[in-house]
Amino acid sequence: MAACAPNPRYDPKVPLIRLRRKRTAFSRFFLTILSAAAASVAIGCGGGSPLLHPVQVLPAGRVSVGTGLSGQVVLRDLPATTSPTSPDQPSLESQLQTKTIAPAIAPWVSARIGIVGSNEAGLTYTGRAVRLDGRHAFQLNKKNTLALSLGLGGELLLVGRPEPGQKEPQTLLGGGVDVPLLFGWRSTAGLYSAWIGPRPGFSVVQGKLEDGTEFSARDARLGFVAGLRVGFRQVHVAMELGGAFHFVDATVNKTQNVEFNQFTLTPAGALVLTF
Repeated sequence: MAACAPNPRYDPKVPLIRLRRKRTAFSRFFLTILSAAAASVAIGCGGGSPLLHPVQVLPAGRVSVGTGLSGQVVLRDLPATTSPTSPDQPSLESQLQTKTIAPAIAPWVSARIGIVGSNEAGLTYTGRAVRLDGRHAFQLNKKNTLALSLGLGGELLLVGRPEPGQKEPQTLLGGGVDVPLLFGWRSTAGLYSAWIGPRPGFSVVQGKLEDGTEFSARDARLGFVAGLRVGFRQVHVAMELGGAFHFVDATVNKTQNVEFNQFTLTPAGALVLTF
């Protein structure tokens, strides 16, 4: 019996090249994740949780990394309807706002990777929390200049830095979820991208106030986000403005119930590299 002749169209090196490319992409992605984790240990503060990505997802195997700044700004004064547990402390509403909403400026570090089937996953550090998310994009036209994106994100709070005058850090436990639904446009050459859409979410936080009193709080929010990205090839600058109406319900010292509403704006900007 004659030996089987090799297929002239088959190159045994092709699968190895594809495997190496996949390994390289995932290696870059996880190295960026480790960098974000290292930054979270070195820095701890409040801040918002911006998206800073367009609606269209990355091609499978492509990776983007970004760094910038995010902020959380409160727009209304809280009525002091409850007295603080200590006379030298601010009102309970103000203390709980600092623990739950956390108005502050913070660093933003993120890494994203494209997955087969118009999917994408990302890991982001936003000042005091790490957010892991996944999303799927729906192409609305042939050139993919218009698209919809539906995502699900979950975040985990990190230990903060010591408060002024204290040696030990203020430990906060908690986390939350959010569901961004985005509509966006991208130019044919990819120089410009714009996105807008709702972003509802819910989070739970528990810990101690400044005087050591225990609390647990729930923050339900109705949010929106709008952003713009400008750049060329692998380098882009992303800008975003988010807003949310917060409904905070907290229990202090297991007996006292505190409720308040707040509206926040979250401006953010970052430099994003894709490879």
